Amino acid sequence: MLQPLLTVLDPHRELIGQIAGLLTVLQYLAGCFICADIYRRGSSKGVSPVRFIVGCSLSLLQLQYFLKLQSPTLIGTSICTLTFSVLYSLCYLWYTPAESRGALYKVLLTVGVPTAAIYAYGCQGDDAVITDRLGLIITVLALMFIALPLTQLGTIIRAKSTAGLPLPAIAASTGASILWLLYGLLIHNSFIVVQKIIALALCTLQLSLFIIYPATATAGQRKKQQ
Repeated sequence: MLQPLLTVLDPHRELIGQIAGLLTVLQYLAGCFICADIYRRGSSKGVSPVRFIVGCSLSLLQLQYFLKLQSPTLIGTSICTLTFSVLYSLCYLWYTPAESRGALYKVLLTVGVPTAAIYAYGCQGDDAVITDRLGLIITVLALMFIALPLTQLGTIIRAKSTAGLPLPAIAASTGASILWLLYGLLIHNSFIVVQKIIALALCTLQLSLFIIYPATATAGQRKKQQ
């Protein structure tokens, strides 16, 4: 059923990949708003570094994997997301007081050690077995990264508000997932296809929360309570 569509889109696969890459980069730009808030307050207090550190880890491993695939579009996207993630992490570090950096270093160690081990494994060669295993690991990590906003699910249900969820980033992630799914089908990469099908389901779940618990409705409810 999809084959006629894929045949039509095949000459435009690189364009589809480039647009998907742009949306992925826009998704990462959401970190700019977090860093801007940290800058205004002069402190990273109350902000978790997990998203930034995991972003560095995931982007680095994706870059390694995409270099094995020799895909310029995917490589360029990974370089951009890695650059943003590193800059965000440095901003977080700069505005974290010395006495509060213990928690940051703990996250760095927790994420950094497995990342170094996986990267070292990926450096052992370019054969199909290593590439496939690396792709599987990255798929799991990417899905965990996309699902990060869902860690606030309990808070959202209790407050009946999605005010804490980054709607622009989730919307960009949804669009990127659709296009990466098409791109994965066009280049016949099963890891990208499976990853983006699940990612699309996670994004749909997150978007549905904005319908169930709209932030504006909650604001009105709070005014009534006051």
